[in-house]
Formats: sequence, C-alpha cells, structure tokens
Amino acid sequence: MPSEISAPETLTLIEARDAIRSGALTSEALVTACLRRIAETEPALQACVTVMSETALSQARQADAAIQANARIGPLHGLPIALKDLIETRGVLTTAGSRVLDDWIPGEDAAVVKRLTGAGAIALCKTNTHEFAYGTFTPPTRNPWDLERIPGGSSGGSAAALAVGDAPGALGTDTGGSIRIPAACCGVTGLKPTYGLVSRTGIVPLSWSLDVVGPMARTVADCALLLDALAGYDATDPDSVDVPLLNYTAALSNARSPEDAVRGARIGVPTSYFFDLIDPEVEAAVRGAIDGLVALGAMVVELPMPASLDDFFGVYRGVQRPEAYTWHSDMGYLADRADRYSPTVRANIEAGANYSAKDYIHAQQARRAFTTEMLALMEQVDALVTPTMALPAPRADESDTPLRAGGKLIPEGTLRCTFPFNMSGQPALSVPCGFTSDGLPIGLQIAGARFGEATLLRLGHAYQRLTSWHTLRPALPI
Repeated sequence: MPSEISAPETLTLIEARDAIRSGALTSEALVTACLRRIAETEPALQACVTVMSETALSQARQADAAIQANARIGPLHGLPIALKDLIETRGVLTTAGSRVLDDWIPGEDAAVVKRLTGAGAIALCKTNTHEFAYGTFTPPTRNPWDLERIPGGSSGGSAAALAVGDAPGALGTDTGGSIRIPAACCGVTGLKPTYGLVSRTGIVPLSWSLDVVGPMARTVADCALLLDALAGYDATDPDSVDVPLLNYTAALSNARSPEDAVRGARIGVPTSYFFDLIDPEVEAAVRGAIDGLVALGAMVVELPMPASLDDFFGVYRGVQRPEAYTWHSDMGYLADRADRYSPTVRANIEAGANYSAKDYIHAQQARRAFTTEMLALMEQVDALVTPTMALPAPRADESDTPLRAGGKLIPEGTLRCTFPFNMSGQPALSVPCGFTSDGLPIGLQIAGARFGEATLLRLGHAYQRLTSWHTLRPALPI
C-alpha cells in the first residue's frame, strides 16, 4: 500500500506509529524516507557511523506484512530507531567511537536493543559518539543549527540525527550529561532515567556507577513511548533495580488539559549554583519557561542547593576517572591497543590511575552525603527546574577553550548543570525552551525524585503542548 504521507521523516514517533497502524504509511516508506534523509544530511552532519540499510528495509517489509496479515504487533511496530555506537548490536560493527574497537562485531544485542526490537522497533543506524563517551563534543559530528558549533556529547550523533529527521527516535547514554547536553544543543528532547531503571547490559561503559541509557526523541511523548519499552528489571545488570513499572505514556494524561497536568505542582527553582554562572539569553529563556509553568498553575518553591555543589566537580571526577581507568585497564586495551586511542582520550583515561583507593572511597562518601541532601530537598517539591546548559552550544574550534559566562570561568564546562543528577542518581529531562539571538537552541532541565519519571514526563509534555520550540527544525542540507 503506497504511503499517503509526503514527508514521513518529519513525523514524530507517535505520529509515525499511528500512521502505520491506520494504513496511511508503511514502515518501508518511513525507513526509506529516513535512509534518504541520512544520505542528504551526512556530508554536512556526520552523525551516523553505520547505516543498516538492507536489514532495516527487510525488517520494515516484514513489519508491513504483519500489518496486512492482522498479526499482533508491538507498541513500536515498524518504527526505525537510531542507536548510539556504544550500544552492542548483534552482527553490526560497534566501535564506541574509537579505533580501539574498529573491528568489533558483537555476537549479542544489548538488553535495550532486545527490548526495543521485542516491541517491534527497527534498528536503523549507529550514531557517532565521542571516543568511549569521554567528552562532550562528539567530533566530527556538527550541530545542525550551526555547522560551526558542537552538537553536544557524547550522544551528539543521536541528537543531531533526530534534529534533521534521520530517525524519529534514538538511544543515548548519560554519565555526566551526555543525553541532556546534546538534546539542549540540538533542540530535541532527552531523558536520563533514574540509575537502575533501564538495563545497561551490553553498553560499553564509561563509569559504571554513573552510566545510564535512555531515550531521545523530538517530543516528551515520544520519550515516554520509548521508556515504556526500555524500563524494567534485568538480572544480568547488577545495578538494575526491581521496582513496580508505570505506563509512562498513560502518565502524560493526553486527555487532560495542560492546566490539569500542572496545576498544584511544586516546582523547585534553585537560588544558588544553577543560575550563578549562566549566559543571559539562556537564563531569560529558562525563566520564561518557569513563568509558563506557573501560568499553568504550578507553584514555585525557591530552594538553596547543597553548599558542596560549588566544589563538587572534583568529587565527580574522583568517581568517574578511576572507574573509567579500571575498565580499560582490565580489558587490556591500555596495554595492547594504547596506540589506537586518541592522545587526549588516552590521557584522560590514564589520569584515573592517579587516584588511590582512599581517594575513590572519599569521593563516594562525599557523593553519598550530597545525594542524601538532594533527596531531602526533593521532598519539598515535585520537580526541580534548571537550565540544561549554562550557555548555548560552543564553537567546535573552541572545544578545548575554557568556557565562560559573563566573563567568568565555568569550571565544570558544559557539564555544570547536568552532572549533579548523575551523582545523585535522579532522573532528569531536557526539553527545548527557546533560541538565542544567533538561532541556537536552549534547553530546560526538569529533575525529579528517584523513579519520578512520570512526573517529569507529565510536566514536560504539558509544557510542550503549549509551546512550539520542539517543533522547529534546522535547514539541512545546505
């Protein structure tokens, strides 16, 4: 049955799902449109490192045949998804963005890939990542809103691909902000789930006590649909948490008005740290988004952040670096393939060897104290609202230059507003909330209590129902 939709690649995940189910669109037409879009944008964008064209088209035809046969179908039936190249895919090159793994073809799918394909999704392509996720630039991928800018990282390939229509949904990983930062830079939506909600089995690690895998899409509703498939206990992941699962899509309360979804919600607005070092245009957009939530009936609760945050980035590195070094050392890569690392990434990984066991334990103790403080603060509010990034996407040629806002140095760089929630294990959502005068996207971060994803999704979805920032698209190819 020919497609009745002229530009399937412009559809959201839910729009594409509904069109396939109604017969207005075939999975084959959608996959073909995405493949065409990849071919159009890749010369400028460089977001996709491996495209599974033949396999994806074959699976799309099978999905269409199942529809024609009135077979039982899953919630993601026939929908193409982009996968960050840290995620193992059976029979497909998985490099983690590094020459160290430039010949690795896994024999198994990661748990999240199994969950997605079990729900009917189609693995379309592998997206670019900073080498072993150790960075927030994702070279050579460029920002689709300004090719001279970074797309954020390390899930920059996934975010850039989403922004231009290469795929309607994607997966990223997040250790200090690697889902939310690129979502903010590229004007898409990204959710870092609670630590332990989504299995990490089959994910190349950066830091095992910080890493999270989560959904990225154009809308909050699409992220909820993906999370419904991704969430769940996995005995093969030692950090997986067995909790009662919600229907996240139902939690959005589509049948209710945005006012009903937000009215009475207690929105925590930090009085310290998150707004201390910030670009004026970013702050104006975020404050405007807060005003929008208030207009829907939310109540603002001003909250001072833990004083430890001002010097907390060293604690983060005290956890992340030793864990990264330990994994690479244990795998034998630093001994056997040292020359295959890029010099900067190798130096960053090897820096983890300089931390003693005492240093690591003290960092984890400081982390626990901070987490206790944050969870106590969250008892006063339903969500905490902050900028996703302190400034818009930096220029690619300044990626090694210390970042500044208002002339003041930002010690944590692009991670400033995101890494605290990795340390505490809390979920955090980034949604577009405006653009700078230079046409660069700005992200609003909504963080919640552990396993409070439903609340974040409900608030973010209500915001997107009344705004159009998430519907704007960059003009590529150029």
